Amino acid sequence: MTECCSLRSKLVTPLALFFNVFLLVQFHGASAYTSSSIANESILSSFLARMQRNGIDNMEIMDLVFFGCVAILGMEAMNIVTKQLGRSLRLKNIPVRGKHLDDLEAIDLLYITLNKMATVPFVYLLAKYMYHEPNAVSSLDSITFGNLILPIVPFFIIYDFFYTILHWALHIQSIYGYIHKHHHRQKAPSRANADAVNVHPIEFFLGEYNHLFAIFIYCNLLGFKMHILALAIIFILSPVLTGLNHTRFDSSVQIMGIALYDSKWHDVHHRIPQSNYGQYTNFWDLVFGSFRPYNSNDRVNPDNQLGANGKSLNYGQQKMKAK
Repeated sequence: MTECCSLRSKLVTPLALFFNVFLLVQFHGASAYTSSSIANESILSSFLARMQRNGIDNMEIMDLVFFGCVAILGMEAMNIVTKQLGRSLRLKNIPVRGKHLDDLEAIDLLYITLNKMATVPFVYLLAKYMYHEPNAVSSLDSITFGNLILPIVPFFIIYDFFYTILHWALHIQSIYGYIHKHHHRQKAPSRANADAVNVHPIEFFLGEYNHLFAIFIYCNLLGFKMHILALAIIFILSPVLTGLNHTRFDSSVQIMGIALYDSKWHDVHHRIPQSNYGQYTNFWDLVFGSFRPYNSNDRVNPDNQLGANGKSLNYGQQKMKAK
């Protein structure tokens, strides 16, 4: 019963957002095109027709608002998908070794909200870049292995090269307290993307636009083709992997016994900050000598484990002591 109520409460925000997006585009389509043939088309068809007619550089105000709502809706949906994925696959939990941040404070909620809102202009600029990038492919007839599947691994390697350096720099003592320290108040991430985006807005901006920079390097500087569906795959994998890094789910991706991704690496980073700076892979940490493997024999405090409510088992005792 508790899990059912919890799931319902988590669905309230995305469902409410979806309802408002539906009303928004329905009203916009009905009011703007009552005298045209577009008025008789579906919501998606009319939106795509306007995009094809006007281009991304001349989007109407309400279409920009719709675009932004869909971007935020996507974030909310991926957060739910990430959590449900771990449960559906029946992944084991990583024991909590660091102190869990049981209660989000006002500053946490502010940063999470600001960073979610900042996703809107990022998605718009990303779409605008791909619209003008000569090596971006959009036609379904032009899909090949080289522009759909091949770009995925190089993208994450390019991204993590710069992210690993950025992340390391944010841990420099003279910088750490101003920006990245906020994120490390959470020693045992559990809330998926909510914990992942609970960072200083400057850090979120740098990490988010690093995705665009990686695409620019791959398409523009290296001159490789990338289909927009490859981009869709990347931006489905990206929030899922980042979200899993900030859950208690023990998730990994291995090929022929070689680990390409493991959520335990980032769990180690939250407890031992001077290690495992990569977001998606440990490749550059191995190259730079900053990789620290997960040790299952590290001490586990039973009181720090999380209960069904997502808080530490000794949460009630801590609240009583605080009073």
